[in-house]
Amino acid sequence: MTQFCRTCAVVAFFLPAGLLCSAEPQLASPGLPEWEKGQQAMLEGRTEQAIAAFEQSLKQDPALVRNYLSLAAAYLALGKEEQAAEQLKQYLDKQPDHYVVRGEFAELLLRLDRLEEAREQFERFEADIQDHETLARQHLVHCHSRLLEIAERLEDDYAVHLHRGIALYWLARQRAELTDAGDELSSEGLLCQSASEFVLARRERPEEARPCWYLHEVWSQLALCQPATRWLRAADEAAPFSYLTPAEQRRLHLACRRHAEDSSHK
Repeated sequence: MTQFCRTCAVVAFFLPAGLLCSAEPQLASPGLPEWEKGQQAMLEGRTEQAIAAFEQSLKQDPALVRNYLSLAAAYLALGKEEQAAEQLKQYLDKQPDHYVVRGEFAELLLRLDRLEEAREQFERFEADIQDHETLARQHLVHCHSRLLEIAERLEDDYAVHLHRGIALYWLARQRAELTDAGDELSSEGLLCQSASEFVLARRERPEEARPCWYLHEVWSQLALCQPATRWLRAADEAAPFSYLTPAEQRRLHLACRRHAEDSSHK
């Protein structure tokens, strides 16, 4: 069983013991007995019977959306990845805030060579988890590595430099927290590498705000105020006309406000 299949299976089996999805009914569902029957069939390796039970459960209660996750796990167990992808899409249509499932859905789309769809899902996954510290630390380096891979395959030079730079930036943030990084490249070295990538991304698309914002972040991490301020201004100028994630927009706004307050006190 693949790592993705294990993830879906674990989520599907343990949903009842954890936080139930907000889209599901709070009262006892008429589809719950069939869903439980399907779960038992999955445990016993009777995957086809499990699929039939999950489908019957959905007929009895279309709002019992955990069935889509269980169906995805069942189809993956049978090696039917296209069918699993369709079930995950339906699940996320109803449960858009299940971030980890979205990340795994993106991985599946990439494995299916559906590059544009995979990129869309990885980008949304990235935007969703930026304000969740634990998830960000766990997933952002890998997420941007995947986006880099997709950009290389699509021959998108701007995205290649941008996502390599962001991956290096988050790797540097992780490295800075280690007490002993051994002989590996230092956090400062990684930040300098990321800055070089952002400069190249900026050269490809001068109108974009994201390279400027991350250059501000890099130089701020390195405590170099003059270049940090320069790139903060450039990011603020470009922001109304280009893309930033919601978290990046908020951080840019706060950074500009802090800079204005600091300037007024001088």
